[in-house]
Amino acid sequence: MLPYDIEGQIHLKRFLFWKINDTFINIYNIEKHSNIIDSYSTYTLNYMDCQSTPFLIITTHIYYMDYNILKQIIIDQEDFQNKKPLGFLRNKIQNIKPLLKNPSIIVITGHRRVGKSTLLLQIAKEFYKDNYYYLDFSEPMFKKLEIEDYNTILEIFYKEVGEKTTFFFDEIQGKPEWNLFVNKLKERGNKCFIAGSNADLLSKEISTYLTGRHIDIEIYPFSYKEIIEYKNINITPKTTQKNAILLNNFDNYLEQGGFPEVIIFNQKEILKEIYKDIIQKDVILRWDIKNISELEDLAFYLLSHTTNLFNYNSLKKHTKIKDAKTIKQYINNLCKTYMFFELSQFEYSLNKQKKRDKKIYCIDNGFITNVGYGFSIGKPRYLENLVFIELKRKNKEIYFYKDENHLETDFLIVENRKVKEAYQVCYSFEKIETEEREINGLLSALTKYKLKEGKIITYNTEKTIEKDNKIIKIIPAYKWLLE
Repeated sequence: MLPYDIEGQIHLKRFLFWKINDTFINIYNIEKHSNIIDSYSTYTLNYMDCQSTPFLIITTHIYYMDYNILKQIIIDQEDFQNKKPLGFLRNKIQNIKPLLKNPSIIVITGHRRVGKSTLLLQIAKEFYKDNYYYLDFSEPMFKKLEIEDYNTILEIFYKEVGEKTTFFFDEIQGKPEWNLFVNKLKERGNKCFIAGSNADLLSKEISTYLTGRHIDIEIYPFSYKEIIEYKNINITPKTTQKNAILLNNFDNYLEQGGFPEVIIFNQKEILKEIYKDIIQKDVILRWDIKNISELEDLAFYLLSHTTNLFNYNSLKKHTKIKDAKTIKQYINNLCKTYMFFELSQFEYSLNKQKKRDKKIYCIDNGFITNVGYGFSIGKPRYLENLVFIELKRKNKEIYFYKDENHLETDFLIVENRKVKEAYQVCYSFEKIETEEREINGLLSALTKYKLKEGKIITYNTEKTIEKDNKIIKIIPAYKWLLE
């Protein structure tokens, strides 16, 4: 028997199992049945007028948190979040307002340490003032939380804070039956916002946990525009001096990325810690990876070859992994953490598309330069990766293009299976052959998909070209990012 703990109470909990063909099936939970007292004992009972059926009774000891402890946690958190400053207001908050009257659960997802918790609190204070409940489940005392404690939490909310209909839960993932708790609140007419950094709460898997309607809000590291706003840099008037300031800030962003702790505290070393947590906690531990060196080797290779074409078989030559299916599974696991993104070649036939090579992109250039072999990639690939992430940040459906003559366009934007935009990325037009290659690749896509206009994003070249009845706008990246 577990010892009585002054922080909570110990209760008996028994589970009833029905044995069918040597398999035990859980029928229902028996709570405090005095006539069934032994643990791990087999009984013969009647079930739904059937002949005698063997059952297994399992008794466990359940820890319930003490009411007063829960009450103090909630009061302390209420006081803390009321005093906590909002910080820099993320641009993503503009996408939230139209969703406030939607009854769906709002799920804030994204990479570790990109500001999900901050955004959650910003939404609460910006749109609901004091008319909401807030609870951060990362509180160490909540490690002992049980299903039965949810009702106690609600009781304390109603008694101590007053009756409200909006709930904000941070880091609730991993708690017992958290999804049932949130779904039940929604069914009762409450509005729920949830956020968390664990891979269990990624939008790519959230449907497994939330049976009702939910809307996913993906948050990324700071965009270049957000960095300029955070630094209070006025982008007008567009003088030579102002352009120089904007370009200097872009140079830093191109190589160091936009993770909040890097931008606000200039802590580039934090990226190695974040990367380590992603690999160890969100991939190796979560997916119970046995061959850790294989996974680490693959992740480092992808990080150091961002924007490259690849297929699962080709990666066997560059890693310790000799099985293409294992490589595919590892990359799938890595992508679920938002560390990497696969990009497919656009084909109207899904079967053809699956057979084509893919490209790999990284969530933030800071990882490439501070963790991977960034020097082997170079600024042209930094720029391509940056443009890809900006398009992802804008919720675009993205593919790349390659024709039968091997002419390429870096990014196609597709809506409802129809190509709407085409982007090429070229760091510099110093060489004539480079300019011709990039323009011809873009023209091939514009012609095939009957588009009138395309864009080439560059480091600092700006002009407009008309060719073959098509308009090609060549735009410096720092200006495009501020549009």
